[in-house]
Parts: sequence; structure tokens; C-alpha cells
Amino acid sequence: MQAMLVLLALAAPALALHFDTEDAKVRPVTKVVNLLQGMKQQLEKEAEEEAELMEKHNCWCKENADTTSTTVEEGTAKIKELESKVSSLSALSSRLKVEVKNTQADIQKAEEGMDEAMALRKQEVAKFQEAEKDELNNLNAVHSAQQTIEGSSFLQKPTALSQKLRDLYDRSGDKLSSESSAKLTNFLQNPATGEIAGVMQGLESDFTANLKHLREEEAKHKSDYATLMKAQREEIDSMKIQVASKNEQQATADEDRVQAKQDIKDLNEEIGDAAALAKEVKEKCFGKEKAWEQRQKTRAAETEAVVKAIEVLSNDDAKDVFSKTMNPSFLQLSEAARSEDVRRADAAAVLDEAGKKDSRLATLALEAKIDTFERVKEKVDLMVAALKKEQSDEVRKKEYCLEELQENRMDTEKKQRNSENLAAKQEELKMKMADATEKMKALETDIAEMKKQQKLAAQNREKENAEFQRVVQEQRQTQDLLKKALTVLGEFYKKPALIQDPKTFGDYKKSTSSNGVMLMLQQLIADAKEMETESVYAEHESQEDYEAFGKELTASIESSSKAMTDKAEEKAKAESSFIMTRESGEGVKAEIERLQDTGFQLHETCDWSLQNFDARQKARSDEMEALKQAKAYLSGAKLLQK
Repeated sequence: MQAMLVLLALAAPALALHFDTEDAKVRPVTKVVNLLQGMKQQLEKEAEEEAELMEKHNCWCKENADTTSTTVEEGTAKIKELESKVSSLSALSSRLKVEVKNTQADIQKAEEGMDEAMALRKQEVAKFQEAEKDELNNLNAVHSAQQTIEGSSFLQKPTALSQKLRDLYDRSGDKLSSESSAKLTNFLQNPATGEIAGVMQGLESDFTANLKHLREEEAKHKSDYATLMKAQREEIDSMKIQVASKNEQQATADEDRVQAKQDIKDLNEEIGDAAALAKEVKEKCFGKEKAWEQRQKTRAAETEAVVKAIEVLSNDDAKDVFSKTMNPSFLQLSEAARSEDVRRADAAAVLDEAGKKDSRLATLALEAKIDTFERVKEKVDLMVAALKKEQSDEVRKKEYCLEELQENRMDTEKKQRNSENLAAKQEELKMKMADATEKMKALETDIAEMKKQQKLAAQNREKENAEFQRVVQEQRQTQDLLKKALTVLGEFYKKPALIQDPKTFGDYKKSTSSNGVMLMLQQLIADAKEMETESVYAEHESQEDYEAFGKELTASIESSSKAMTDKAEEKAKAESSFIMTRESGEGVKAEIERLQDTGFQLHETCDWSLQNFDARQKARSDEMEALKQAKAYLSGAKLLQK
């Protein structure tokens, strides 16, 4: 009730829009009713304004609640997806690791197979060389025999030729054709048959054919060996490529798994922040909603009291009572008694006051002074409709601005996060390229060092072999000299003693030291042979060690070269990814600049409207209220004056 009295006191001067001589005749009760009507309008206006503010607050609550809810839902779904991805990547990495291990075992097995094939091929080549040597010796023997036949030596020494042919038959008779074998057998049994020319031709033909067949088989074996080794090498190279590819896939899977784990961590933090914000929003909005409900109840109670007071003072019984009890000198004159000039002046005064803020109303005030009432009221209605449309348009503009500014802000933040991720990816790729370059330099240095070691090993092996040749030659020369000395002594001391004339010198006695000297010579010869044998064995060992070292070094060079090629490919891929990432980053920066330009334009368009929205809405409402009052004046209404 105290609040109502205060409002009545404040509203009284505000409603005194016009003073004239009719005021003295206005009834006091009517003034009270008018004041109550003003209070009711003020309460309704404040209710509308607060409802609008509460609507904004509810929009804020809903927007933030929806945003946090969406963030939590999307983040939770993404975490499940990433956890599944981590699991699959772990399985992929483990599988690739096992496959690499198995493939490396297959490579080792294939290389061992190549070593075995190489050893068998060496034996095969040695066997071929021995067989080829035998066939060439047989042909040489045949050619030698033919030369003997063509000369006179055969007639002089038929037995020697027969012995040579018999030795040839014993050594290679199984390699002859049945015809040639039969002819040679008949000739050896009866050299006088005179079939020697046919025998020699058959032998030459058989041995030539054998040599040709032997060489053809060797060529085939050589081709088969080359084909086998090529296929084995291609298979090994293919398996090595598979190992490199799977190693790269495993590295990529491990990197993706680490990134996915980091993404899960980031999402959990983002969900935590969203949950905290959701809690804060819920607390604020729930408290505000409770306060709003209480405020609505209070305002409704106040409005109800004002409305009831108006009803009490305005019903017919009250009018009858007031007509009898109130002094007629204070009664208000009826609207019909008011003059047209007064009504026009009242309407113009209201429009003049409102026209201080809007020139359109000032123009309408001038028209109200000279134009017909109906025409002015029509223009007032049009003006009210225009102001309502402006109100509606401004509300839509506000909603549009808030929505577009929010969308622009979220898009900009998203692009900025994307830009930061791309920048981090660029730094990661730079590190990967630098690491690949450094490792390539290290591999290049290692290869150069291994080639240097290879060259030094070859030079040392050459020197060792030269030293071996010198030692063996010197030992053999020593053996020859010792053998010659032993032969000379042996020829003398093994002869029977000479018979001497007893009258002169007596029996000659050989030196008793000869046996010791000869034994020493024999021991020296044995020592020299042993040293030669040891030198040969040492040379063999050194050669095998050199070959093994050379093979290991060659394999290391090939492995390092392959690793260098892999690193070059890795660097090339990283460079390609870096270029793509940099271009993507530039595109994202361009998008950010575009969004910033759009945001700047939105702020230019919207900031003033948003900042002055409430004031403009209120001013426009005041203008519409003034128009309604002017129309009421023109229609014959009359407001109480103090």
C-alpha cells in the first residue's frame, strides 16, 4: 500500500499533460481513478520490460546449457571413437612388429639359402674345371698321338704309343662311345691291325663331343644359378621393402596412437571445463528463475490490488455515492462540452513534446493544428503501425546480430585452434626433416668409413698374400738346396768303400759324422716343409677371414645404403607433408582474417544497435504512447490535471 501511495504521488505530475480552465470542474475521484490507471499502465510496462530482460536471460541460459551439453556429448562420443582408434592402432602396431620380425627371419633364411647355393656353385664350378681339364688333357693326348703317328716314331716305337693309348683308355674309357671303345680295344690287343687312324679319329670326336657337352651343361648351370640368385635377390629386396614399409606403418601407427591419446586428454579437459560451466550456468539460472517467480507473484499481487481499487471506485454504486457526496464544483466537464480547439491544442502539445526526439511527431503536431481530426487520427494510426514495425525489425536485427556474432566468435576460435595445431604439426615435421637429414649424414659418413675400411682391407690382404708368396718361395728354395745337399752326401756315403792299397794308406774310412749331418739336413727339410704348411694354412685362414669381413662389410654398406634411401624417402614425405601443412595453415590464416573482417563488419553494423537497444525500444514505446494519448485527445478523451 505504501508503494501504491508513492506511485500515486510520483505519477500525478507526470499525468498533468495540460492545464486549462476546465480543471476546477474535474471530480477528485476521477483524478484518483486516472492515477490508478496510470499506475496500472506503469506496472504493465515494467512487467513487459522485465519479461523481455528475463527472456534474454533465458536465452543466455539455454544457449550456454545447449553449448555445454553439446560439448560434453560430442566430446564423450569423440573419446569413445578415439579409444577405439587407440585400441586398433595398438593392435596394428603389434601385428606389424610381429610381421617385421617374421619377414626379417625369412630374409635371413633366404640369405643363408643364397650362401648355400653359392657354396654348391663353387663346388660345381671346381668339378667342371676338373672335368674340363681332363677332357682337354685327353684331347692333347690324342693330338700328341696323332703327331706321333704322322711322324716316324710310331714305326720305331709302337709299344710306347700303345702304352699311351692304354693309359688313356684306363683313365677315360668310360667316356668313350661303344664304337670308339671297341676300336681302341681291338687296336690295343693287336697293334698290327693298322686301324690306328680310325681309332684316333673316334677318340678325338668323342672327347670333343664330351668337352662340348660339358661346357654346354656348365653354361646351363651358370644361367640357372644366375636366374636363381636374381630371383632370390629380388625376393630378399622385396622383403626388405616390406620391412621398411611396415616399419614406417608401425611408426605412423605409434604416432597416431600418441596423438589420439593426447586428443583424449584434451577432450577430457574440455569436457571438465564444459561441466564446470554447465554447473555455474545451472546455479545462476536456477537462482534467477526462483527470483523471477517471486517477482512475478509480487507484481501480480500489486497489479491485482490496483485493478480492484479501480473497480471499486468506478462501479455504478460508487458513482452514485460520489455524485451525492462530492462538491459539483470539482466535477470534470463531459467530453462533449470540450471545444474542438482545446482538443486540438491538447493533441498538438503531446505531439510537440514527443517531437523533440522524433521529427516525424513534430511534423504530425503541426498537422494536428490545421488538419481534420479524422485525417490526423489516420496518420497517427499509420505512425503507430510504423513504430511497431520498427520495434519488431529492431528486435529481429538484435537476434540476428547476437546469433551472427556468436557464430563468428565460435568459428574464429575453432579456426585459431586449427591454426595452432597446424603450426605444431609444422614444427614436428621440421624436427622430423632435421632428424632425417642428420641421420642421412651419419649414414653417409658410415658408408664412406666402411668403403675406406674395405679398401684398406684389400690393400692389407694384397700385402699379406705377397708376403706369403715370398715366404713359401723362400721355404721351397731352402728345401731344394737342402735336398740337393742331402742327395750329394747320400750319393757319396751310400757307395761301397773303396779298396785301397794296404801298403800305402790302408783302408779308407768315411767320415763318422755323415749320418748326423744327413739327419740334420733331413730335419731342416722337415722344418722347412712344416713352415711352408703353416704359411699355407695361415694364408688360407687370412683369405677366409678377408672374404668373411668383405662379405659382412658389403652387407653393412648395402644395409646402410638402404637405410639412407629409406631416410631420404622419409625426408621427402615429411617435406611434402610440411608443404601441405604450411599451405593449409596459410588457408586457415586467410579464413581467420576473413572471419575477423566479418566480425568487424558485424560490430560496425550491430554494436550501436545492441548498446542502444533498450533505450531505443523505450523511446519508441514512449512515442507510441504519446501518439495514443494524442489520438485520445482528438477522439474527445480528457486526462486529469493537477
